[in-house]
Amino acid sequence: MTNSTKTLYLFVPATRLDRVAKAAATGANVVIIDLEDTVTDAQKTDVRADLIVFDQSSEHRYWLRVNASYSPDHAYDLDCVTNLNHVDGIILPKCQNAEQVEHLYQACNLPVIAVIENPVGVANIAKIAAAKGLYAMSFGCLDLLHSHGVRMGSKAAGVLFDKIRTDLLIHSLANSVHPPIETVFVDFNDEQGLMACVRHWADFGFGGQMAIHPKQIAIMQKALSISEDELNFANKILAEYQRTGDTVFAIDGKMVDLPLILWAKDVLGDA
Repeated sequence: MTNSTKTLYLFVPATRLDRVAKAAATGANVVIIDLEDTVTDAQKTDVRADLIVFDQSSEHRYWLRVNASYSPDHAYDLDCVTNLNHVDGIILPKCQNAEQVEHLYQACNLPVIAVIENPVGVANIAKIAAAKGLYAMSFGCLDLLHSHGVRMGSKAAGVLFDKIRTDLLIHSLANSVHPPIETVFVDFNDEQGLMACVRHWADFGFGGQMAIHPKQIAIMQKALSISEDELNFANKILAEYQRTGDTVFAIDGKMVDLPLILWAKDVLGDA
């Protein structure tokens, strides 16, 4: 049984639109077509034209990662979006402030995931969280490491990312927006590392993760699976709650109160 409250996003380069159907078949909840990093400057104009043609003939829904607000390609991306019929939301990379989110939302009338990737964006997380049109926030691990001068894989990197995760979570909750989305896990051959990463962000209360390779989706789903012990505990909690109506009681020597009852309902899909 997989935790259905978490959303898994899978990137597809806009240069490889033939992969969208395959990406959707992986079990990813959301396919992201990427107009930014996976498309060279020389390709962008042709790729936007190809995307419009693809969108007109495809039945697949998707989110679209556009170029950063300060990029000369940003305005062209927004023009492209007006010709697309199957876009459910926009990924805004290198977001620095709330105004960028609100401008994008006003231009497209689509929900925005703001990706924090530089110190200015980190400093403005609280304001970005309050932006009109914001669906959720995420962060870009590689850009943040580079901009902060932190070595990948170091303990310092873990501290930096957990500080950012904490800020994203608190300000998302305070503004009643969707829980944050975890950054990509760059080593798609490290299954154990990815599973540990998924369990970490899930424990953090994040709402999902972005993936860069199709095989990562099954690994993420496995990491999010509810264990037999958790299922048994949730069943005991819900059975006792339904039997007594109490919101405070003990199960297996552990105190149970309303938050754990709500957890059990989520686990078991009980409304």
